Amino acid sequence: MQEALEKYKVVFERHLCEWFEKNPCNISPISDAVKYGIKNGGKRIRPILCYMAGEFCGKSYDFMASTAVGIEMIHSYSLIHDDLPCMDDDSLRRGKPTSHIVFGEGMAVLSGDALLNMAFEAMLSDSTFDENTLAAIRYIAKNSGINGMIGGQCIDLSNENKSGYTLEEIKNLNRLKTSCLLKSALVGGLIKCGAQQTEIEDMENFATKLGEIFQIVDDILDKTSTIETLGKEINKDAANGKKTVVDILGIDKSRGYIEELERLAVNDIAKYGKRAQNLIDLCRYLTQRLY
Repeated sequence: MQEALEKYKVVFERHLCEWFEKNPCNISPISDAVKYGIKNGGKRIRPILCYMAGEFCGKSYDFMASTAVGIEMIHSYSLIHDDLPCMDDDSLRRGKPTSHIVFGEGMAVLSGDALLNMAFEAMLSDSTFDENTLAAIRYIAKNSGINGMIGGQCIDLSNENKSGYTLEEIKNLNRLKTSCLLKSALVGGLIKCGAQQTEIEDMENFATKLGEIFQIVDDILDKTSTIETLGKEINKDAANGKKTVVDILGIDKSRGYIEELERLAVNDIAKYGKRAQNLIDLCRYLTQRLY
């Protein structure tokens, strides 16, 4: 899977570079801040999910390009803002200084704002734009907005140092904060491709569980890994007074819960056979980050 992910990333970096070549910005330093925020590496899981959605529906990578670029722009803006002193106050991201450390808080805010706008500019200017594309953009906007990712971030921020957090509350937080953007990538991609409603529903269930896996693995690594390995500060949740699934279940039971999520996620889409194999492999790969 690692080799496959690298190939997807090469495709994405080409699409991203093509976007900036066609849509140059010569205003300094915002142009540099925007590129720093989105060209700062990363796993590129969200655009890869877009490409996998295209593969599932028999569409080319180029057909998915604008959606993939738009999704990663949304993700990158969210990270820039999440790292700000008024949010998680992080100084490292992917082994490099965060945007506000390099460019200042004001410019970091503006670069995040710019990326969010550019995301929809990219998706709305798709050369293959049709009713399916419009429906996909509507879905992505909803899941990355106040009733999705932003709503989850709001709950996360407002509940710092809150006592009596229940496991179900944290699961719901993870589904909003993390799963919703993965759903935007995978299901938004399927909608753009004109997938059947049953396929969309199955993939929504799969992506919800995938997001939970992704977040809980991150939470475990936050407690067990190193700055050098993660490329960012560790033990940040505890420092910010945030409770996670790991705080309630412990590491061993959290690993068991992840394995159960993986089993259920695979079951959601196993009936699609080879069409879904890359997604199943990705799910198992993300779980194996713990080992």
